[in-house]
Amino acid sequence: MYFHHQEAIKALVLLLFSGFIFMLHHTGEIIKFINPQYTALSQIASIIFLFLFFIQVPRMFITKEQAKDHDYCTILGCNHEIVGRQLSIKKIAILFIIILPLLTGFFLPYKDLGAEEAVKRGICYTPTSTHNDNSVTISSSNKTLQQMLNSQELILDERNFATYVDTIRSYPKQFHGKSISLEGFILVDEKVSHDHPLIGRFLVTHCVADAHVTGLLLESDQGTLRDVRDWVTVRGEISSVEKNGQILPIILVEDWTKIMQPEAPYIYP
Repeated sequence: MYFHHQEAIKALVLLLFSGFIFMLHHTGEIIKFINPQYTALSQIASIIFLFLFFIQVPRMFITKEQAKDHDYCTILGCNHEIVGRQLSIKKIAILFIIILPLLTGFFLPYKDLGAEEAVKRGICYTPTSTHNDNSVTISSSNKTLQQMLNSQELILDERNFATYVDTIRSYPKQFHGKSISLEGFILVDEKVSHDHPLIGRFLVTHCVADAHVTGLLLESDQGTLRDVRDWVTVRGEISSVEKNGQILPIILVEDWTKIMQPEAPYIYP
């Protein structure tokens, strides 16, 4: 009976990938990596990894006859072709690349994206959706616009943050004087305006790799707001300002309070 170390390593990697994805779902941290719409797909991936692990286990053990005779080959392959072979540098390099996500996932602490990452990635100030592509988009945007205009105060939360910010950017003058309340982290984008901080949140369309920041500029008589790097709740009134030849909405801050970072800090449009 032969024991294939290389096949055992492959089986272990499959089991670890399955366990890692299961762990992320069990702790709820999976939503810090992907859009919740894809959680079912990631669960399926975990099951597939586990299924492949059970297929791989028999390949770890082989008799002397199976090691020499092609008649024992199955649709899963011939195990005898690697008997006696040593791990090459190329195989070790490939194996390291494969297990690198596991090493970082199990042993390195995860940090939520915040103000520092927002400045490095860049900030989107233009509307992320078009309002004139087709009749469906126009109807949806007009309905949202009317709902917002009819509201006495705009209260932005994780459900409407992206849609409301996008609509305000598309029609900044129509919201002039409208009261607004929202939560987010504070950052300063020196490329656009060093005088006005921005309150924003990360939008995760598919996964954190495509995350980008959206938010609104702030104007406050309290200069300390510019130096804040925490999460805050801001209440104020919407106005507009011209930056680089573009009219941008801005919140005239009336009141703000520091808060703890939410358990789900990202917005999933």
